[in-house]
Amino acid sequence: MKRWQLARTSSTTLWIAIAVCVAAAALIAGLVRASPPAASADDRLRHLTLSEQGDVYGYAVYIPPGLKPGAAAPLVVVMHGCTMTADQMAAASDYDALAAREHFIVLYPDVDAADATYNRCWKGIYAPGTEGRARGDAVAIVDMASAVMKQWRVDPARVYAIGISAGAFEAAVLGTFYPDVFAAIGMHSGAAYMGGEPPCLLDNQGTSAPDTNTETDTLAHAAAAAMGPRARVMPVFVIHGDADDTIPYACGPQAVAQWLSVDNLSLKQAGRPAVSTSPTRVRNGTIAGGRGYTVLTYDDTSGCTLAQMWTVHGMGHIWSGGTSDPSSARYSDPKGPSAAKASWAFFSRWRLSGPIEPCTEPSS
Repeated sequence: MKRWQLARTSSTTLWIAIAVCVAAAALIAGLVRASPPAASADDRLRHLTLSEQGDVYGYAVYIPPGLKPGAAAPLVVVMHGCTMTADQMAAASDYDALAAREHFIVLYPDVDAADATYNRCWKGIYAPGTEGRARGDAVAIVDMASAVMKQWRVDPARVYAIGISAGAFEAAVLGTFYPDVFAAIGMHSGAAYMGGEPPCLLDNQGTSAPDTNTETDTLAHAAAAAMGPRARVMPVFVIHGDADDTIPYACGPQAVAQWLSVDNLSLKQAGRPAVSTSPTRVRNGTIAGGRGYTVLTYDDTSGCTLAQMWTVHGMGHIWSGGTSDPSSARYSDPKGPSAAKASWAFFSRWRLSGPIEPCTEPSS
């Protein structure tokens, strides 16, 4: 099985899964109950559980040492890909080491136990029609974040979400249905918000790129409609390997294009000038002894970075940067630029109300 391999179900199996999930969501209702925090074996991660609409989810929380007393810390939600666990995501991404230096909290959600049937994928990729405001995995992740915010002091204006592969699809869902919760979102090796079906995934069993004209415009309007009265400008960070043979590379730039279009729809509604859909800056770099990369930066009309597209050259479907520990070799490519550092540099410039000025270009 390939790294971060998706469940290669047939169309019939996919839609049966969707139908089952929809029926279950309609029949099952439950209260959210978070367990008391417990330290992990190495006293680094605290493991908790949460029950949501009949499903039981585990999640892990990293609290950096030395948080300033009384200071509200930012929170970054980091979602794993298919076949993964929350602990494996924490180990591979190296987000904890960054959080220790930058003093923010990290939440690693895990899928509910029943979804082991679907290669431990989030519903945002295999049953997107079951996701939405107050339903599906999306509401469970938001409730995990709420539990963390109640247990520890978190700045509610500085909550962010990023995921890889299926986790990236889920991040797009969260940005669409919960723009009042997440100040910015990130997608690593993922795709645009897709609504009821995953065209970028279904278009590619490795063969074709999405139609980045008509399809992207349609998806932008779908996302804006789903945001509804909560619609606002959503900052978006995207990173993707151009040798990805699981989620086609073209899905990454399409996600950036979609969200810039969504932002312009929100700006138009507010009577404000549109942002350019052409990059403001292009930067190339190379990791010493590692991979080259290209960064496209898109600024808003005030000069603040609204979107970034990182292309890691020659990299496949795997977390860029991260740990060099051999135990995470299936999930992390230390030869790439650090996705944790790059995404945090981007996130740290935004809060729910807008950019944290003065605006400076995020970099890793």
